[in-house]
Amino acid sequence: MTVKELNLPKNESLNDFVKRNEIKQKLFENVEVWTQQYCDAITENYKEYHVRTLERNLSGDYPEYAQQQLDELKNGTANLMRFRIKEGRKYYKIIQQEYREYNDYYPNLKEGYRDTTVHSFVDKFTGEVYMAASWSKPAKHVRFDLRIIEQRKLLHTPSFVTWNTGYLYMR
Repeated sequence: MTVKELNLPKNESLNDFVKRNEIKQKLFENVEVWTQQYCDAITENYKEYHVRTLERNLSGDYPEYAQQQLDELKNGTANLMRFRIKEGRKYYKIIQQEYREYNDYYPNLKEGYRDTTVHSFVDKFTGEVYMAASWSKPAKHVRFDLRIIEQRKLLHTPSFVTWNTGYLYMR
C-alpha cells in the first residue's frame, strides 16, 4: 500500500500515521482497563453503603436480620447488587445488576443476577464518561474524562463514585 492509497494528509508521513494509530490503539486498551476499574469502584461503593446500612440496623427493629446479612458479607455468600460492563459499538455500558431469588409466585423466573438499570456510559475511544439518558443512550454532556489523571483517580475511588449516580449530575 502506498502513502497515496492511505489518504494521508499532505504534511503527514507514513511514520506519523503509524505512530498515531499506535497511540489510538493504546488509548483504546487503556480505556477498557480504566472502565473495569471504574465499574469495580462502583460495586465497592455499594458494598460499603450496604455495610453501613446494616450496621445502623443492628440497633434497629431487625437486628437478627442485619447480623445475618453482615455475616453473609464476611463469609462471601452475600448476593449484593453489582455492576457489569456491556460493550457496544461506541460505548461501554455500565449496567446495574440485582440478585433475584427463586420465588414460588413466579416459578418461571430463574434465580440469579438480572440487569436492572444503566448506570453510565464510557466512550470506548476517548474515555469520556456520560450519565445514562436511557437504556440505550447517554446524556448529551460529558461528565468526566478518564484520560485526565485527576478525574480518573476520582472515578476509581469508591468513596467518590456512588452506586446511585449522584456524582454524575451536572453542577
